[in-house]
Amino acid sequence: MTPYLNLLAVLNLLGAAQGLLLALALVSVKRGNRFANHILAALIITISIFVTGAVLRTTGYVFTFPHMAWAHDPFPFLAGPLLFLYLRVLTSDKRSLARRDALHFVPAAACALYLMPYYFQSAEAKLAALQIEYTQPTMGQWYYVRSAAVVAHFLAYLVVVMVMLWRFTRRVRRGDAGGDRGALAQVRFLVAACLVIWVAALLRFALDQTARTNLLVPLLISAVVYGLGYMAMREPEPEARAVEKEETPTAPKYERSTLTPERAERYTKKLLQVMETERPYTDGALNLQKLAARLSIPVQHLSQIVNERLNQSFTDFVNAYRVEEAKRKLLDPSLSHYSVLAIAEDVGFNSKSSFNAVFKKHAGMTPTEFRNSATLANGNGTH
Repeated sequence: MTPYLNLLAVLNLLGAAQGLLLALALVSVKRGNRFANHILAALIITISIFVTGAVLRTTGYVFTFPHMAWAHDPFPFLAGPLLFLYLRVLTSDKRSLARRDALHFVPAAACALYLMPYYFQSAEAKLAALQIEYTQPTMGQWYYVRSAAVVAHFLAYLVVVMVMLWRFTRRVRRGDAGGDRGALAQVRFLVAACLVIWVAALLRFALDQTARTNLLVPLLISAVVYGLGYMAMREPEPEARAVEKEETPTAPKYERSTLTPERAERYTKKLLQVMETERPYTDGALNLQKLAARLSIPVQHLSQIVNERLNQSFTDFVNAYRVEEAKRKLLDPSLSHYSVLAIAEDVGFNSKSSFNAVFKKHAGMTPTEFRNSATLANGNGTH
């Protein structure tokens, strides 16, 4: 086969090269959740290798580089596990991998072991095998077995990821995840990317029986994954999510803190003053990092002040202000035409369900019950 290059091949190769640069940038980023960025970088490298291999085989350049012939075959089995681990880190306080997480990579390792005899063949033997493969009207048995396994494998992870998204969305609505819209947007984009990639892979397996002339699927895969990477660079994962959802921590957490009592007192006064006068809690996307930046206070010091001096978690601290503000609005006759949802959004909640749950936690009743009881009391007082 005579090697060739077309526009799609060039775009895919440029995308693969861009992916490697993006992965390097993600690893170099010092802000945000660095562990999540490292997992995302590994995912992008995986995709870049897969796309490069697909281009070599489609354009015939695999005959120029025969040792690359089957090198990319195990990498599709890494995509699902890396997406799962990235989402898990993004939506939880896990900052390391456990030994059992190695099980996620068994399919990729099994694929590599199966292909090991091919990897150790000479260039001449690989060229002969490729020549036979490319003269057949359809792909060989290995292609169909591997493609079916990849589609099924990714579908399994897609189901798990969608369940994780559903659970995380519920946490956000309850106010247990700090109301972080940026994180929720990333997770939704991630699941949308999973759906696009899986459908594209299914269509390629089911409809494109030659699988040598279609570079649109790798290009699509590149686009969604690189979009995820740029989203992570533009709005990195909130590093403080785990801190926000914790209750008051034990003393050893801050045993190495450089926060002096005098500075803590000054920071506390500044925090309470800003919360009362500027009302930053009305921002539905407020998190520990945003508030620390607004106050010009180190994130760790702000966390320590809220946890130790105010004896609250960050989420409870912010939500207490939101609930008090909501009470004032619910009792204000001039706002009686406001719906409960409108008031919830005004004070910083992202959904009515989250508002109801948090309000009941702090006030012992739902916002509607609170408003009705106040109305009833005022009505009785007029007689």
